Amino acid sequence: MKVLFFGPYPNPITGQSIAFKEVYDNYLNDKTLVNTTRFGANKLKNTIYCLFKLPFVVITNKFNVIYFTCSRSKFGFLKDFQLLLLARIFNRKVVNHLHGADLKHFYNSQSYFLKKLIKWAYSKINTTIILLPPMEDQFSNFIDMKTEIVANCYASEYENLDIIIEDKKEQIIYLSNIMESKGILVFLDSIEYILKQFPLSVVKIAGKPMSDDYSSIQEIESKFNKKFSDIQKKFPERLFYLGVISGNLKEEVLSESSIFVLPTFYKTEASPISIIEAMRFGNAIITTNHNYLESIVNSCNGFLVKPKSSIELENKLSELLSNKSKLFSIQSYNVQEAKSKYSPKMYNNKISTIINDL
Repeated sequence: MKVLFFGPYPNPITGQSIAFKEVYDNYLNDKTLVNTTRFGANKLKNTIYCLFKLPFVVITNKFNVIYFTCSRSKFGFLKDFQLLLLARIFNRKVVNHLHGADLKHFYNSQSYFLKKLIKWAYSKINTTIILLPPMEDQFSNFIDMKTEIVANCYASEYENLDIIIEDKKEQIIYLSNIMESKGILVFLDSIEYILKQFPLSVVKIAGKPMSDDYSSIQEIESKFNKKFSDIQKKFPERLFYLGVISGNLKEEVLSESSIFVLPTFYKTEASPISIIEAMRFGNAIITTNHNYLESIVNSCNGFLVKPKSSIELENKLSELLSNKSKLFSIQSYNVQEAKSKYSPKMYNNKISTIINDL
């Protein structure tokens, strides 16, 4: 068995690139990588690179299977179409892995001609992996699509963590890209009250500024910096921005934190790996009732709040910080649930089986 992996390998760091890296790094048979983010966030360079690189790789290598993560944009579909066309010409089997919640919207918003082209291309896919049962709806326009459900996982390096809940601090962490639609401004609006009411609390923010449908990189940096600076002046020893973190520092921050907050309304949000990792490190979760998040987080894991509601976020943070026994119970539960439901060993075994059984 020889497999061509076609997808985003960090950097940049996103949930999709982390998940793709996990699969590629842990697939044990013969494999070759075409990195669709070879030039970072430069979409034009990445597209040109893939359009030239892919035919050479496919023609000069005898692959049994192609594994790819489908795009949900016109630029991205250019690469996917070429990939699926080559798979059809050279009779290669294809496994697709959907990580976002916007494929259906992408398809429905296209012209009649492009819809026909997408359907024709996707008819070559043998199996599509989805993250959660409700994501079947993303393929309602593709009635013959065979799907397999494989939940996301935390990274393999966290498999043998020993988390001691009693050693954790009264610390709140936001760990995601600094994007308006990830709720960073909503989070900042809520924490001034928390820092006033709970004098032992500490707030740490980590992530890289990125653009979305609401703000460019420059705009979100400006909005974030202003709000953050205004609050930090009042609480200079209790509010910290760490930038992008990884490795030992990321482990340290997640290990000492007690509450993970992701007030997202990001349109493609499906099953954030950041939430799964935070569970594994023994954090209670506060996120939004948005897209499929209610399939991951319930009252045993923490709270779901309304998107864009800083008041509701304040209330749920206060509830956890005021009730240490409840917080402790949620933290302990999350460690065990992460180990039983989101194990990387289980994740990689399932995906390897899907690939090898084609």
